[in-house]
Amino acid sequence: MTKKEIKRQCYNMKMINRLAILGGSSVYIPVFLSALMQNNVRIKEIVLIGTNQEKLNIVSAFCKRMVDNVGYPLKVNETTSVELGIEGAEIILSHIRVGGFLARIAYERKPINCDLIGDESFGAGSFLNAFYTLPVMLEIGKKISSINPKAYVINMTNPMGLVVETLTRFAGLTRVIGVCESVTSYKQLIARLLNVSEKNISLQYIGLYHLGAICDVYLHGRSIMVELIEKLEKEKIPSFDHEIISTFNAIPSRALSIFLRKSDYLKEQKKKTQLRSEILYEHETKILNIYKNQRVNSIPDVVYERNPSWYDEIIIPLICALNKYCFDEHIICIPNKDYLSEFPFDTSIEIPCKINKKEIKPSIQTKLPEFFRGLFLTAKESDRLITEAIINKSYNCALKALAINPFVDSFTKARLFLDEFIQTEKIEWFK
Repeated sequence: MTKKEIKRQCYNMKMINRLAILGGSSVYIPVFLSALMQNNVRIKEIVLIGTNQEKLNIVSAFCKRMVDNVGYPLKVNETTSVELGIEGAEIILSHIRVGGFLARIAYERKPINCDLIGDESFGAGSFLNAFYTLPVMLEIGKKISSINPKAYVINMTNPMGLVVETLTRFAGLTRVIGVCESVTSYKQLIARLLNVSEKNISLQYIGLYHLGAICDVYLHGRSIMVELIEKLEKEKIPSFDHEIISTFNAIPSRALSIFLRKSDYLKEQKKKTQLRSEILYEHETKILNIYKNQRVNSIPDVVYERNPSWYDEIIIPLICALNKYCFDEHIICIPNKDYLSEFPFDTSIEIPCKINKKEIKPSIQTKLPEFFRGLFLTAKESDRLITEAIINKSYNCALKALAINPFVDSFTKARLFLDEFIQTEKIEWFK
């Protein structure tokens, strides 16, 4: 990226003195910095926090070369100390992947090997992810609570809803926002289909992070769900599950669509010779080798093969919203606080909210459809049991969590999966 490529957009927002990134050694961090510069977001300093010193140094050095090449007034620093990195940060972006892409491969492969759907954000894979991720996030959350409790924590770490609950319920943080790119991609597709600006559309989404549904769509404040479904029927856009949409009069998230077609999806997963996580792991190695080259100061094409558009389309607008006086609407994961009466007070939900520098207020105008209520409540109870199992080191809670999880077929499979995991990983602390 060169100076002339920067889009000098004007944001009526205050200067951010410090932004910290947990998981700052990710090879995709330069895409975030590029989005900051392209949108002319005013930040004095970014601190990259990572545990792998070698990888952190490679990514940090490349980020510095990229910023210097553009001539942008931004200081990039790096540290392996969480305490030093979060101190004084107004925004903390959680980009952590405990165990890296090798761990994500396990979250996908191990369930498939047990005849279960493999994914890091729901089902048996989510349990594995939570097992390793929640203790790390709880420790970090307690440090944030002690050192910098007024900072906003924007969480991208999966399983996203469970991380939000861990940080709010058990670490005592009050400014935690979970974000996911899936709903935003639907908004873009709908806007293109209707040939209107995304700013004029409001999605009435209700979810438990990845498991959710668009229950209504507003254009200039008026519901257009009926017209939209009719148009989707005619257009047959591949990204939408048209049969499910026409049956339920709601647009399912990817996870919900997978749940409604569990056996078909598992068959497809079993056929694949290489999972997405395995492809990303190979890409990471290639990208790091390119970043090592001191002559490279712009983002290589291989980085964009993952399509990491969420920085430009979600994270940057959210950061700007948190530092502006006028309200912007975003779909985010936050503690419930009775916004949806179906779910417990202190659990996390994903809904549209109006956001500015002073407050975050829900803008939900619809109800959870009756036919999804039982499913969502069961999924939420499974999440609660997963957290309890990890916090209290309880085998019984872990088994219950897996047995009732909507993406786990039976008690027998749940027990076999859990026992195999404990045995192969030599987990000794489950009671």
